[in-house]
Amino acid sequence: MKIWLIIQTAILQSLSVFLVFNQPMTPLLWGGVFTLHALACASFSWICWLLLPSKYQYPIKSSISFLFLFNLLLPIIGIIGTMCSLVIALYLPRKTNNITWENAQKKPLSQTPGAHEVADFGVGALREILIYDTDAKRHFLAISAIRNLPQKDAVPLLQLAIKNLSDDVRLLAYSSLESIETEINESIALMKKRFEHKATAMKAYEIAQQYWELCYLGIAEGVLLSHYLTQAELYLVQANQIQESASTNLLLGRVFLKQNRPSEASFVLNKAKEGDLMSKQVTPYLAEAAYMVGDYYTVRQLLTSFPNHQGDQLSQIKEYWQ
Repeated sequence: MKIWLIIQTAILQSLSVFLVFNQPMTPLLWGGVFTLHALACASFSWICWLLLPSKYQYPIKSSISFLFLFNLLLPIIGIIGTMCSLVIALYLPRKTNNITWENAQKKPLSQTPGAHEVADFGVGALREILIYDTDAKRHFLAISAIRNLPQKDAVPLLQLAIKNLSDDVRLLAYSSLESIETEINESIALMKKRFEHKATAMKAYEIAQQYWELCYLGIAEGVLLSHYLTQAELYLVQANQIQESASTNLLLGRVFLKQNRPSEASFVLNKAKEGDLMSKQVTPYLAEAAYMVGDYYTVRQLLTSFPNHQGDQLSQIKEYWQ
């Protein structure tokens, strides 16, 4: 049957090609050519379906329809392409690998097992190593682990490591602190260029936030700390001049508190409280400002709104003042 279908397909397709290239074409002749081509495609599609693996033969309508339309819409080329595809797939299949295992290279044991032990320690354990452990190598490994911590946790430990007796530990701690400060300063320089190109409140706030980060992390001290706070204040004021926001006033209030300016801090913090911030975000700083001016009655009143989370630092302060 397959041989008969192949011969039939070849005859029908050859006849349709002969009519196209050797006879003057009329609408009636075009209809005959199309009929011969359609019959050839139907015959060839049936051959292809018989040659397909069983898992591709079903559903029958979909598979045969696809083969028929593909060959019908691409005269000659479709049949040749389908034939080549089937021959390659059936007689030149992809080689299958029956090996189910793979040879793996033997990995040597770590030459510094202590590094893995230190890397698994938390902030408290790393602090204990720096303070009480006498092994300089463990101090060095602890600094390497500290460098992977969040900046808020890493900076105090690195500042502690600067006082270490080992020169290598001190140098590594100092370089780590310097890299954090350099990274933030580079970010500030980039943000300033963007701000100069187009001044927006958000860009000014982001610059001030980076300056505040230098102060908050404890990297800067003395004159440098005052300079960073002044720069943060300058950009926060500019942000408010462009578009005032509660978050800008909150950060400005914290800067004023750091500068020992509680009255100005209270003013902007109250404006922040009137904005879209939650009361618990602003109240602790208002209480701090009231404490700095000696208004303890206001401090006690503000503390009553603190949450009562067990073990929370604000809850402990609230309990103390009650």
